[in-house]
Amino acid sequence: MVEESIEIIVKKYLKKLEEAGYKNCFAVIYGSQATGDTNEWSDIDLLIVSPVFNNGIKRSDVNTLWRVAAATDSRIEPVPAGKIQFETDDGNAIIEIARRTGYIINPAA
Repeated sequence: MVEESIEIIVKKYLKKLEEAGYKNCFAVIYGSQATGDTNEWSDIDLLIVSPVFNNGIKRSDVNTLWRVAAATDSRIEPVPAGKIQFETDDGNAIIEIARRTGYIINPAA
């Protein structure tokens, strides 16, 4: 189970992404935050899943994800993935780890 404080940070990040034009995103927390094996130096590994990335991921998208992350919480390390890629890709290790051990966070209503 992910700590409530981390979930709040991720929801805040998703809200800021929506304000930046990235609609219909959700996040998958993976890594130490998902497994509960954190320490004072732990980052927040996030797979950002959006239909915006279905047709490829542009450098400008990656820059925006990181810029919004830096403005939200410097521990956030976003990795973009298309919704189709998240559902079907069986060759990407990060996506596979996120699917198997990750914790899905939907934007706040």
